[in-house]
Amino acid sequence: MKMFLKYIYVVVFVLSFAGCSFLNQEPYDDFTDEEFWRTEDQVRSFMYGFYTSVFSGYGTGTSHGPFLMGQTLNDDFASDKTQIDLQPTVVPVSDGAWSFANIRRANYVLENIDRLEADRVVRAHWRGVARFFRACYYSNLVFTFGDVPWFDHVPVVSANKQDLDYLYKDRDSRLFVDSCIMADLQYAMDSVRKTDGAQQVNRYIVAGMASRLMLREGTFLKYHNIDADMAQRCLLFAKDAALVVMNSGNYSIAPSYNALFTSDDLAGNPEVLMYRHYVDGVLSHSTLTYSFTEAQAGLSASLAEAFLTDDGLPVYVKDPLWTPRNADEFFAGRDPRLSLCIRPHYYLKGTDCQPFQYALSGYSWCKFMDDSRAAKPEATWSGSKNVTDAPCLRYAEVLLNYAEAAYELSQMSGAYSFSDEDLDKSVNLIRARLGVNLPPLKVVGNKPSVNGMVFDDPKRMEIEVRADGGETSPILWEIRRERRTELCLEGFRLNDLKRWRKLDYLWNDCNPDIRYGAYIVLSDYSNLDAEIVLEDPNATEGYVLRNTGAARNRPVERNYIAPIPSGQIHLYETKGYHLSQNKVWE
Repeated sequence: MKMFLKYIYVVVFVLSFAGCSFLNQEPYDDFTDEEFWRTEDQVRSFMYGFYTSVFSGYGTGTSHGPFLMGQTLNDDFASDKTQIDLQPTVVPVSDGAWSFANIRRANYVLENIDRLEADRVVRAHWRGVARFFRACYYSNLVFTFGDVPWFDHVPVVSANKQDLDYLYKDRDSRLFVDSCIMADLQYAMDSVRKTDGAQQVNRYIVAGMASRLMLREGTFLKYHNIDADMAQRCLLFAKDAALVVMNSGNYSIAPSYNALFTSDDLAGNPEVLMYRHYVDGVLSHSTLTYSFTEAQAGLSASLAEAFLTDDGLPVYVKDPLWTPRNADEFFAGRDPRLSLCIRPHYYLKGTDCQPFQYALSGYSWCKFMDDSRAAKPEATWSGSKNVTDAPCLRYAEVLLNYAEAAYELSQMSGAYSFSDEDLDKSVNLIRARLGVNLPPLKVVGNKPSVNGMVFDDPKRMEIEVRADGGETSPILWEIRRERRTELCLEGFRLNDLKRWRKLDYLWNDCNPDIRYGAYIVLSDYSNLDAEIVLEDPNATEGYVLRNTGAARNRPVERNYIAPIPSGQIHLYETKGYHLSQNKVWE
Protein backbone atom coordinates (compact mmCIF):
# COMPACT_ATOMS: atom_id res chain seq x y z
CA MET A 1 0.00 0.00 0.00
CA LYS A 2 1.08 3.57 -0.60
CA MET A 3 0.96 5.05 2.89
CA PHE A 4 2.37 3.64 6.03
CA LEU A 5 -0.40 5.05 8.20
CA LYS A 6 -2.99 2.78 6.63
CA TYR A 7 -1.04 -0.36 7.31
CA ILE A 8 -2.62 -2.88 9.62
CA TYR A 9 -0.82 -3.38 12.90
CA VAL A 10 -0.62 -6.77 14.52
CA VAL A 11 -3.11 -5.92 17.24
CA VAL A 12 -1.55 -7.92 20.00
CA PHE A 13 1.75 -6.10 19.51
CA VAL A 14 0.20 -2.64 19.47
CA LEU A 15 -1.72 -3.29 22.66
CA SER A 16 1.36 -4.66 24.32
CA PHE A 17 3.41 -1.54 23.64
CA ALA A 18 0.81 1.08 24.51
CA GLY A 19 1.69 2.96 27.67
CA CYS A 20 4.59 0.66 28.59
CA SER A 21 8.03 1.70 29.77
CA PHE A 22 11.27 -0.14 29.23
CA LEU A 23 11.65 -1.32 32.82
CA ASN A 24 8.19 -2.71 33.45
CA GLN A 25 7.33 -4.51 30.22
CA GLU A 26 6.75 -8.24 30.34
CA PRO A 27 8.85 -10.44 28.04
CA TYR A 28 7.67 -10.50 24.46
CA ASP A 29 7.69 -14.28 24.29
CA ASP A 30 4.71 -14.26 26.64
CA PHE A 31 2.49 -13.30 23.71
CA THR A 32 4.46 -14.03 20.54
CA ASP A 33 2.98 -16.47 18.06
CA GLU A 34 5.72 -18.92 17.17
CA GLU A 35 4.54 -18.81 13.58
CA PHE A 36 4.74 -15.04 13.27
CA TRP A 37 8.30 -14.49 12.04
CA ARG A 38 8.10 -16.74 8.98
CA THR A 39 7.27 -14.32 6.11
CA GLU A 40 8.30 -10.84 4.99
CA ASP A 41 4.71 -9.65 5.27
CA GLN A 42 4.73 -10.60 8.95
CA VAL A 43 8.01 -8.76 9.58
CA ARG A 44 6.79 -5.74 7.62
CA SER A 45 3.58 -5.58 9.65
CA PHE A 46 5.61 -5.44 12.85
CA MET A 47 7.83 -2.68 11.47
CA TYR A 48 4.86 -0.40 10.80
CA GLY A 49 4.75 0.33 14.52
CA PHE A 50 8.01 2.30 14.21
CA TYR A 51 7.02 4.63 11.38
CA THR A 52 4.69 7.09 13.09
CA SER A 53 7.13 7.84 15.90
CA VAL A 54 10.03 8.58 13.54
CA PHE A 55 8.04 10.11 10.68
CA SER A 56 5.23 11.77 12.62
CA GLY A 57 4.68 14.67 10.19
CA TYR A 58 1.88 17.00 11.24
CA GLY A 59 0.83 14.67 14.05
CA THR A 60 -2.80 13.69 14.42
CA GLY A 61 -5.91 15.34 15.77
CA THR A 62 -5.07 18.58 17.59
CA SER A 63 -1.46 17.57 18.20
CA HIS A 64 0.87 19.24 15.71
CA GLY A 65 3.80 16.83 15.87
CA PRO A 66 7.34 18.16 15.33
CA PHE A 67 6.22 20.89 12.91
CA LEU A 68 5.70 24.22 14.69
CA MET A 69 7.30 22.83 17.83
CA GLY A 70 8.85 25.23 20.31
CA GLN A 71 6.57 28.20 19.86
CA THR A 72 7.43 29.63 23.29
CA LEU A 73 11.14 28.81 23.15
CA ASN A 74 12.21 29.61 19.63
CA ASP A 75 13.42 32.78 17.95
CA ASP A 76 11.29 32.03 14.88
CA PHE A 77 8.23 32.87 16.95
CA ALA A 78 7.60 36.19 18.64
CA SER A 79 8.51 35.97 22.32
CA ASP A 80 5.61 34.88 24.47
CA LYS A 81 3.67 37.38 26.61
CA THR A 82 4.84 35.67 29.76
CA GLN A 83 8.29 35.00 31.15
CA ILE A 84 9.92 31.90 29.70
CA ASP A 85 12.01 29.95 32.19
CA LEU A 86 15.48 29.86 30.66
CA GLN A 87 17.06 28.99 34.02
CA PRO A 88 15.34 25.72 35.03
CA THR A 89 15.87 24.36 38.53
CA VAL A 90 13.43 21.46 39.00
CA VAL A 91 14.23 17.84 38.11
CA PRO A 92 10.97 16.19 36.95
CA VAL A 93 9.82 12.90 38.40
CA SER A 94 9.12 11.57 34.90
CA ASP A 95 9.88 12.53 31.32
CA GLY A 96 8.28 10.86 28.33
CA ALA A 97 11.49 11.29 26.35
CA TRP A 98 13.27 8.88 28.73
CA SER A 99 11.81 5.79 27.12
CA PHE A 100 13.41 2.62 25.80
CA ALA A 101 10.21 0.91 24.66
CA ASN A 102 10.89 1.33 20.94
CA ILE A 103 14.52 0.34 21.41
CA ARG A 104 13.32 -2.85 23.04
CA ARG A 105 11.00 -3.46 20.10
CA ALA A 106 13.88 -2.97 17.64
CA ASN A 107 16.03 -5.38 19.63
CA TYR A 108 13.16 -7.84 19.63
CA VAL A 109 13.13 -7.76 15.82
CA LEU A 110 16.89 -8.32 15.72
CA GLU A 111 16.59 -11.34 18.00
CA ASN A 112 13.87 -12.93 15.85
CA ILE A 113 14.82 -12.00 12.31
CA ASP A 114 16.81 -15.16 11.67
CA ARG A 115 13.54 -17.08 11.95
CA LEU A 116 12.48 -15.48 8.68
CA GLU A 117 12.24 -18.08 5.95
CA ALA A 118 14.26 -16.14 3.40
CA ASP A 119 17.82 -15.83 2.15
CA ARG A 120 20.64 -13.93 3.83
CA VAL A 121 20.14 -10.74 1.78
CA VAL A 122 16.45 -10.50 2.72
CA ARG A 123 17.20 -11.05 6.40
CA ALA A 124 19.96 -8.43 6.21
CA HIS A 125 17.48 -5.92 4.79
CA TRP A 126 15.09 -6.32 7.70
CA ARG A 127 17.91 -6.37 10.20
CA GLY A 128 19.05 -3.08 8.66
CA VAL A 129 15.58 -1.55 8.97
CA ALA A 130 15.45 -2.51 12.66
CA ARG A 131 18.94 -1.11 13.29
CA PHE A 132 17.98 2.09 11.47
CA PHE A 133 15.03 2.66 13.77
CA ARG A 134 17.11 1.79 16.83
CA ALA A 135 19.68 4.38 15.73
CA CYS A 136 16.96 7.03 15.38
CA TYR A 137 15.64 6.41 18.88
CA TYR A 138 19.07 6.35 20.45
CA SER A 139 20.14 9.50 18.63
CA ASN A 140 17.20 11.38 20.13
CA LEU A 141 17.96 10.00 23.60
CA VAL A 142 21.60 11.06 23.39
CA PHE A 143 20.74 14.52 22.11
CA THR A 144 18.27 15.01 24.96
CA PHE A 145 20.07 13.38 27.90
CA GLY A 146 23.72 12.88 26.93
CA ASP A 147 24.95 9.61 28.43
CA VAL A 148 22.32 6.84 28.25
CA PRO A 149 22.43 3.07 28.79
CA TRP A 150 23.04 1.12 25.59
CA PHE A 151 20.84 -1.96 25.24
CA ASP A 152 21.55 -4.22 22.27
CA HIS A 153 19.29 -7.11 23.22
CA VAL A 154 16.02 -7.65 25.03
CA PRO A 155 16.71 -8.06 28.76
CA VAL A 156 15.40 -11.09 30.53
CA VAL A 157 13.13 -10.14 33.42
CA SER A 158 14.22 -12.40 36.25
CA ALA A 159 15.77 -12.38 39.70
CA ASN A 160 19.10 -13.53 38.27
CA LYS A 161 21.83 -11.02 39.18
CA GLN A 162 23.30 -11.06 35.69
CA ASP A 163 19.91 -10.20 34.21
CA LEU A 164 19.31 -7.48 36.80
CA ASP A 165 22.77 -6.01 36.23
CA TYR A 166 21.88 -5.58 32.56
CA LEU A 167 18.34 -4.38 33.15
CA TYR A 168 19.45 -1.74 35.66
CA LYS A 169 22.81 -0.82 34.17
CA ASP A 170 24.02 2.75 34.59
CA ARG A 171 24.43 5.09 31.68
CA ASP A 172 27.08 4.39 29.05
CA SER A 173 29.18 7.25 27.77
CA ARG A 174 27.76 9.42 25.03
CA LEU A 175 30.76 8.67 22.82
CA PHE A 176 30.30 4.92 23.14
CA VAL A 177 26.62 5.20 22.23
CA ASP A 178 27.52 7.47 19.31
CA SER A 179 29.83 4.77 17.95
CA CYS A 180 27.01 2.22 18.27
CA ILE A 181 24.58 4.54 16.48
CA MET A 182 27.02 4.99 13.60
CA ALA A 183 27.50 1.23 13.38
CA ASP A 184 23.73 0.77 13.16
CA LEU A 185 23.37 3.43 10.49
CA GLN A 186 26.28 2.11 8.46
CA TYR A 187 24.88 -1.41 8.55
CA ALA A 188 21.50 -0.07 7.45
CA MET A 189 22.99 1.93 4.56
CA ASP A 190 24.89 -1.15 3.43
CA SER A 191 22.02 -3.64 3.80
CA VAL A 192 18.64 -1.98 3.31
CA ARG A 193 17.17 -2.21 -0.18
CA LYS A 194 17.53 0.72 -2.54
CA THR A 195 13.79 0.50 -3.05
CA ASP A 196 11.16 -1.49 -1.21
CA GLY A 197 7.95 0.08 -2.46
CA ALA A 198 6.24 3.40 -1.81
CA GLN A 199 6.51 4.82 1.71
CA GLN A 200 8.85 2.07 2.85
CA VAL A 201 12.23 2.68 4.45
CA ASN A 202 14.92 2.32 1.79
CA ARG A 203 18.64 2.97 1.59
CA TYR A 204 18.22 6.63 0.67
CA ILE A 205 15.78 7.36 3.47
CA VAL A 206 18.29 5.78 5.86
CA ALA A 207 21.08 7.92 4.42
CA GLY A 208 19.00 11.10 4.50
CA MET A 209 18.10 10.56 8.15
CA ALA A 210 21.72 9.68 8.93
CA SER A 211 22.82 13.04 7.50
CA ARG A 212 20.35 14.75 9.84
CA LEU A 213 21.22 12.80 12.98
CA MET A 214 24.99 12.82 12.53
CA LEU A 215 25.11 16.52 11.69
CA ARG A 216 23.13 17.23 14.86
CA GLU A 217 25.43 15.10 17.01
CA GLY A 218 28.68 16.19 15.39
CA THR A 219 28.01 19.89 15.82
CA PHE A 220 26.77 19.37 19.39
CA LEU A 221 29.99 17.56 20.29
CA LYS A 222 32.04 20.29 18.62
CA TYR A 223 30.40 23.39 20.01
CA HIS A 224 29.97 21.95 23.50
CA ASN A 225 33.65 20.94 23.54
CA ILE A 226 32.83 17.31 24.33
CA ASP A 227 35.12 15.45 21.93
CA ALA A 228 36.68 16.85 18.76
CA ASP A 229 37.60 13.46 17.27
CA MET A 230 34.09 12.02 17.63
CA ALA A 231 32.63 15.30 16.36
CA GLN A 232 34.73 14.96 13.23
CA ARG A 233 33.68 11.31 12.77
CA CYS A 234 30.02 12.27 13.03
CA LEU A 235 30.36 15.16 10.61
CA LEU A 236 32.20 13.04 8.06
CA PHE A 237 29.43 10.44 8.40
CA ALA A 238 26.81 13.15 7.85
CA LYS A 239 28.56 14.45 4.75
CA ASP A 240 29.06 11.00 3.24
CA ALA A 241 25.47 9.96 4.01
CA ALA A 242 24.16 13.09 2.30
CA LEU A 243 26.27 12.22 -0.74
CA VAL A 244 24.62 8.79 -0.92
CA VAL A 245 21.33 10.58 -1.51
CA MET A 246 22.79 13.31 -3.72
CA ASN A 247 24.62 10.87 -5.98
CA SER A 248 21.64 8.53 -6.36
CA GLY A 249 19.98 10.66 -9.04
CA ASN A 250 16.60 9.83 -7.50
CA TYR A 251 15.74 13.23 -6.08
CA SER A 252 15.70 16.86 -7.12
CA ILE A 253 14.45 20.23 -5.88
CA ALA A 254 10.73 20.46 -6.60
CA PRO A 255 9.55 23.30 -8.83
CA SER A 256 7.00 24.52 -6.27
CA TYR A 257 8.01 25.34 -2.69
CA ASN A 258 4.41 25.95 -1.69
CA ALA A 259 3.19 22.59 -3.02
CA LEU A 260 5.56 20.74 -0.66
CA PHE A 261 3.37 21.78 2.28
CA THR A 262 -0.08 22.28 0.78
CA SER A 263 -0.66 19.12 -1.27
CA ASP A 264 -3.23 16.48 -0.46
CA ASP A 265 -0.94 13.86 -1.99
CA LEU A 266 2.86 14.12 -2.16
CA ALA A 267 3.26 10.90 -4.12
CA GLY A 268 5.70 11.49 -6.96
CA ASN A 269 7.10 14.77 -5.62
CA PRO A 270 10.78 14.62 -6.66
CA GLU A 271 11.99 16.35 -3.48
CA VAL A 272 10.27 14.16 -0.89
CA LEU A 273 12.10 11.11 0.44
CA MET A 274 9.43 10.30 3.03
CA TYR A 275 6.06 11.84 3.85
CA ARG A 276 3.05 11.13 6.01
CA HIS A 277 -0.17 10.70 4.11
CA TYR A 278 -3.54 11.83 5.46
CA VAL A 279 -6.97 10.70 4.29
CA ASP A 280 -10.32 12.31 5.06
CA GLY A 281 -12.22 10.22 7.57
CA VAL A 282 -9.21 7.98 8.24
CA LEU A 283 -6.35 10.15 9.51
CA SER A 284 -6.17 13.93 9.76
CA HIS A 285 -4.40 16.81 11.49
CA SER A 286 -4.88 20.45 12.51
CA THR A 287 -1.99 22.35 10.93
CA LEU A 288 -4.14 24.27 8.43
CA THR A 289 -6.58 25.14 11.18
CA TYR A 290 -3.79 26.78 13.18
CA SER A 291 -2.90 28.73 10.05
CA PHE A 292 -6.37 29.66 8.82
CA THR A 293 -9.08 29.80 11.47
CA GLU A 294 -7.11 30.16 14.73
CA ALA A 295 -5.56 33.36 16.06
CA GLN A 296 -1.77 33.19 16.18
CA ALA A 297 0.91 34.48 18.52
CA GLY A 298 2.67 35.28 15.27
CA LEU A 299 6.21 35.11 13.99
CA SER A 300 9.09 37.28 15.12
CA ALA A 301 10.92 40.11 13.46
CA SER A 302 14.01 37.95 13.92
CA LEU A 303 12.70 35.38 11.44
CA ALA A 304 10.98 37.80 9.06
CA GLU A 305 14.12 39.89 8.67
CA ALA A 306 16.28 36.79 8.09
CA PHE A 307 14.89 36.28 4.57
CA LEU A 308 17.17 37.79 1.96
CA THR A 309 16.38 40.38 -0.66
CA ASP A 310 15.63 39.04 -4.13
CA ASP A 311 19.21 39.83 -5.20
CA GLY A 312 20.55 37.44 -2.57
CA LEU A 313 21.76 39.93 0.05
CA PRO A 314 20.77 40.39 3.71
CA VAL A 315 18.43 43.33 4.15
CA TYR A 316 20.85 45.27 6.35
CA VAL A 317 23.70 44.86 3.88
CA LYS A 318 21.72 46.75 1.27
CA ASP A 319 20.63 49.40 3.78
CA PRO A 320 22.07 49.49 7.34
CA LEU A 321 19.16 51.73 8.39
CA TRP A 322 16.47 49.61 6.69
CA THR A 323 13.17 50.30 8.50
CA PRO A 324 10.15 49.57 6.29
CA ARG A 325 7.12 51.39 7.72
CA ASN A 326 4.40 49.15 6.28
CA ALA A 327 3.85 45.67 4.89
CA ASP A 328 4.18 46.72 1.25
CA GLU A 329 7.67 48.07 1.92
CA PHE A 330 8.65 45.10 4.07
CA PHE A 331 7.72 42.39 1.57
CA ALA A 332 8.83 44.20 -1.60
CA GLY A 333 11.92 42.85 -3.32
CA ARG A 334 12.46 39.89 -0.96
CA ASP A 335 13.21 36.20 -1.26
CA PRO A 336 9.92 34.79 -2.64
CA ARG A 337 9.86 32.18 0.14
CA LEU A 338 9.12 34.98 2.61
CA SER A 339 5.63 35.47 1.18
CA LEU A 340 5.12 31.70 1.02
CA CYS A 341 5.86 31.37 4.73
CA ILE A 342 4.51 34.70 6.08
CA ARG A 343 1.43 36.36 4.62
CA PRO A 344 2.44 39.60 2.84
CA HIS A 345 0.16 41.73 4.98
CA TYR A 346 0.07 42.67 8.67
CA TYR A 347 -2.71 40.82 10.49
CA LEU A 348 -3.13 42.81 13.69
CA LYS A 349 -5.76 42.27 16.35
CA GLY A 350 -8.62 44.73 15.94
CA THR A 351 -8.15 45.15 12.21
CA ASP A 352 -9.98 43.43 9.37
CA CYS A 353 -8.06 40.18 8.88
CA GLN A 354 -10.59 38.30 6.76
CA PRO A 355 -10.54 35.57 5.68
CA PHE A 356 -7.79 34.80 8.20
CA GLN A 357 -7.38 35.44 11.92
CA TYR A 358 -5.07 37.93 13.55
CA ALA A 359 -1.50 37.35 14.69
CA LEU A 360 -0.45 39.29 17.77
CA SER A 361 2.95 40.03 16.24
CA GLY A 362 1.33 41.02 12.94
CA TYR A 363 3.31 38.34 11.09
CA SER A 364 0.88 35.53 10.22
CA TRP A 365 2.42 32.25 9.07
CA CYS A 366 0.92 30.60 5.99
CA LYS A 367 3.53 28.02 4.99
CA PHE A 368 1.20 25.05 5.31
CA MET A 369 -1.76 26.26 3.29
CA ASP A 370 -2.48 27.55 -0.17
CA ASP A 371 -3.87 31.03 0.46
CA SER A 372 -5.08 31.26 -3.12
CA ARG A 373 -7.83 28.81 -2.13
CA ALA A 374 -8.81 30.66 1.05
CA ALA A 375 -11.75 32.48 -0.59
CA LYS A 376 -13.52 29.12 -0.80
CA PRO A 377 -12.36 27.20 2.27
CA GLU A 378 -12.83 23.48 2.13
CA ALA A 379 -14.45 21.26 4.73
CA THR A 380 -11.14 19.64 5.60
CA TRP A 381 -9.60 22.99 6.56
CA SER A 382 -11.35 23.20 9.93
CA GLY A 383 -10.89 21.57 13.31
CA SER A 384 -8.79 18.41 13.20
CA LYS A 385 -9.97 17.39 9.72
CA ASN A 386 -6.96 18.68 7.74
CA VAL A 387 -5.62 16.17 5.22
CA THR A 388 -2.63 17.80 3.52
CA ASP A 389 0.41 15.52 3.42
CA ALA A 390 3.44 16.23 5.61
CA PRO A 391 6.94 16.06 4.09
CA CYS A 392 8.96 14.30 6.81
CA LEU A 393 12.29 14.12 4.97
CA ARG A 394 13.07 16.14 1.89
CA TYR A 395 15.98 16.61 -0.43
CA ALA A 396 16.51 20.28 0.41
CA GLU A 397 17.29 19.34 4.00
CA VAL A 398 19.79 16.72 2.86
CA LEU A 399 21.54 19.35 0.73
CA LEU A 400 21.67 21.75 3.66
CA ASN A 401 23.03 18.98 5.89
CA TYR A 402 25.76 18.38 3.34
CA ALA A 403 26.73 22.06 3.08
CA GLU A 404 26.95 22.55 6.83
CA ALA A 405 28.85 19.30 7.48
CA ALA A 406 31.29 20.05 4.66
CA TYR A 407 32.00 23.52 6.00
CA GLU A 408 32.43 22.30 9.59
CA LEU A 409 34.88 19.61 8.44
CA SER A 410 36.92 22.20 6.56
CA GLN A 411 37.35 24.14 9.80
CA MET A 412 38.29 21.14 11.94
CA SER A 413 40.83 19.01 10.14
CA GLY A 414 42.40 21.08 7.41
CA ALA A 415 42.08 17.99 5.21
CA TYR A 416 38.96 19.28 3.51
CA SER A 417 38.68 22.59 1.68
CA PHE A 418 35.23 24.13 1.47
CA SER A 419 34.62 25.69 -1.94
CA ASP A 420 32.08 27.04 -4.40
CA GLU A 421 31.69 23.47 -5.65
CA ASP A 422 30.20 22.48 -2.30
CA LEU A 423 27.74 25.37 -2.46
CA ASP A 424 26.84 24.73 -6.10
CA LYS A 425 25.71 21.16 -5.40
CA SER A 426 23.82 22.04 -2.22
CA VAL A 427 22.70 25.53 -1.20
CA ASN A 428 22.66 26.93 -4.70
CA LEU A 429 20.38 24.19 -6.00
CA ILE A 430 17.85 25.30 -3.39
CA ARG A 431 18.27 28.97 -4.25
CA ALA A 432 17.72 28.13 -7.92
CA ARG A 433 14.30 26.59 -7.23
CA LEU A 434 11.70 27.68 -9.79
CA GLY A 435 9.92 30.70 -8.36
CA VAL A 436 12.76 31.48 -5.92
CA ASN A 437 15.65 32.11 -8.34
CA LEU A 438 18.08 33.72 -5.92
CA PRO A 439 21.60 34.29 -7.27
CA PRO A 440 24.17 31.68 -6.22
CA LEU A 441 26.14 32.02 -3.01
CA LYS A 442 29.92 31.96 -3.33
CA VAL A 443 32.72 31.81 -0.77
CA VAL A 444 35.71 34.16 -0.77
CA GLY A 445 38.07 33.26 2.02
CA ASN A 446 35.70 32.85 4.92
CA LYS A 447 33.17 35.37 3.68
CA PRO A 448 30.10 35.06 1.45
CA SER A 449 29.78 36.64 -1.95
CA VAL A 450 26.85 37.21 -4.30
CA ASN A 451 27.26 38.54 -7.84
CA GLY A 452 30.84 39.52 -7.07
CA MET A 453 29.96 41.44 -3.90
CA VAL A 454 31.69 40.16 -0.75
CA PHE A 455 29.66 41.00 2.35
CA ASP A 456 29.20 40.43 6.06
CA ASP A 457 25.71 40.80 7.51
CA PRO A 458 25.68 43.60 10.13
CA LYS A 459 23.07 41.58 12.06
CA ARG A 460 25.65 38.81 12.49
CA MET A 461 28.13 41.19 14.05
CA GLU A 462 25.46 42.77 16.23
CA ILE A 463 24.24 39.47 17.68
CA GLU A 464 27.48 37.49 17.83
CA VAL A 465 29.25 40.08 19.97
CA ARG A 466 26.66 39.42 22.70
CA ALA A 467 26.21 35.66 22.23
CA ASP A 468 27.99 32.91 24.10
CA GLY A 469 29.44 29.93 22.27
CA GLY A 470 31.99 31.63 20.04
CA GLU A 471 31.71 33.72 16.90
CA THR A 472 30.02 32.35 13.80
CA SER A 473 32.00 33.06 10.64
CA PRO A 474 30.32 35.16 7.94
CA ILE A 475 29.98 32.25 5.48
CA LEU A 476 28.67 29.85 8.13
CA TRP A 477 26.16 32.52 9.15
CA GLU A 478 24.82 32.47 5.57
CA ILE A 479 24.71 28.67 5.40
CA ARG A 480 22.76 28.65 8.65
CA ARG A 481 20.50 31.42 7.36
CA GLU A 482 19.63 29.33 4.30
CA ARG A 483 18.74 26.47 6.63
CA ARG A 484 16.62 28.72 8.81
CA THR A 485 14.58 30.22 5.99
CA GLU A 486 14.21 27.09 3.84
CA LEU A 487 13.22 24.89 6.79
CA CYS A 488 11.39 27.48 8.90
CA LEU A 489 8.50 26.16 11.03
CA GLU A 490 9.47 22.55 10.27
CA GLY A 491 10.66 21.82 13.80
CA PHE A 492 14.43 22.23 13.41
CA ARG A 493 15.23 25.65 14.83
CA LEU A 494 15.32 24.97 18.57
CA ASN A 495 17.49 21.88 18.16
CA ASP A 496 19.74 23.84 15.81
CA LEU A 497 20.28 26.53 18.44
CA LYS A 498 21.05 23.86 21.02
CA ARG A 499 23.59 22.03 18.89
CA TRP A 500 25.32 25.28 17.91
CA ARG A 501 25.36 26.37 21.57
CA LYS A 502 23.45 29.46 20.52
CA LEU A 503 20.47 29.54 22.88
CA ASP A 504 21.66 33.04 23.69
CA TYR A 505 19.77 34.00 20.51
CA LEU A 506 16.65 33.51 22.67
CA TRP A 507 17.92 36.02 25.23
CA ASN A 508 16.43 39.45 24.75
CA ASP A 509 19.66 41.29 25.50
CA CYS A 510 21.39 39.34 22.73
CA ASN A 511 18.60 39.31 20.16
CA PRO A 512 15.87 41.90 20.87
CA ASP A 513 14.10 40.99 17.62
CA ILE A 514 12.64 37.85 19.21
CA ARG A 515 10.34 40.12 21.26
CA TYR A 516 9.26 42.17 18.29
CA GLY A 517 6.69 41.76 15.59
CA ALA A 518 5.98 44.03 12.64
CA TYR A 519 7.07 47.67 12.48
CA ILE A 520 3.93 49.81 12.16
CA VAL A 521 2.80 53.41 12.08
CA LEU A 522 -0.13 53.80 14.48
CA SER A 523 -1.93 56.34 12.33
CA ASP A 524 -2.29 53.65 9.63
CA TYR A 525 -4.62 51.69 11.92
CA SER A 526 -7.80 53.09 13.43
CA ASN A 527 -9.09 50.09 15.38
CA LEU A 528 -6.08 48.39 16.90
CA ASP A 529 -6.85 46.27 19.93
CA ALA A 530 -5.42 47.59 23.20
CA GLU A 531 -3.33 44.44 23.44
CA ILE A 532 -1.17 45.73 20.58
CA VAL A 533 1.54 47.93 22.07
CA LEU A 534 4.81 49.25 20.68
CA GLU A 535 8.29 48.82 22.08
CA ASP A 536 8.07 52.47 23.12
CA PRO A 537 4.51 52.97 24.41
CA ASN A 538 4.79 56.73 23.89
CA ALA A 539 5.89 56.52 20.26
CA THR A 540 3.65 56.91 17.22
CA GLU A 541 5.46 54.21 15.28
CA GLY A 542 7.74 51.28 16.02
CA TYR A 543 7.89 47.53 16.46
CA VAL A 544 4.93 45.69 17.92
CA LEU A 545 6.08 44.42 21.30
CA ARG A 546 4.91 40.82 21.39
CA ASN A 547 6.27 40.21 24.89
CA THR A 548 4.65 42.76 27.18
CA GLY A 549 5.75 40.91 30.30
CA ALA A 550 9.23 40.38 31.68
CA ALA A 551 12.04 39.91 29.20
CA ARG A 552 13.60 36.48 28.94
CA ASN A 553 16.57 35.82 31.14
CA ARG A 554 19.83 34.40 29.85
CA PRO A 555 19.99 30.67 29.05
CA VAL A 556 22.19 28.48 31.22
CA GLU A 557 23.91 25.14 30.70
CA ARG A 558 20.86 23.28 31.97
CA ASN A 559 18.95 24.44 28.90
CA TYR A 560 21.16 22.29 26.70
CA ILE A 561 20.70 18.94 28.42
CA ALA A 562 17.73 17.42 30.20
CA PRO A 563 17.93 15.88 33.67
CA ILE A 564 17.48 12.17 34.23
CA PRO A 565 13.98 11.88 35.76
CA SER A 566 14.13 11.51 39.52
CA GLY A 567 11.56 8.70 39.40
CA GLN A 568 13.97 6.60 37.31
CA ILE A 569 16.83 7.28 39.70
CA HIS A 570 14.62 6.26 42.63
CA LEU A 571 13.52 3.09 40.80
CA TYR A 572 17.14 2.05 40.39
CA GLU A 573 17.78 2.72 44.07
CA THR A 574 14.88 0.49 45.13
CA LYS A 575 16.49 -2.34 43.15
CA GLY A 576 19.90 -1.73 44.67
CA TYR A 577 21.39 -0.01 41.62
CA HIS A 578 22.65 3.46 40.74
CA LEU A 579 21.53 5.64 37.82
CA SER A 580 23.76 8.70 37.50
CA GLN A 581 22.47 12.23 37.01
CA ASN A 582 23.83 14.81 34.57
CA LYS A 583 26.38 16.90 36.43
CA VAL A 584 24.71 20.24 35.76
CA TRP A 585 21.56 18.83 37.37
CA GLU A 586 23.17 17.30 40.46
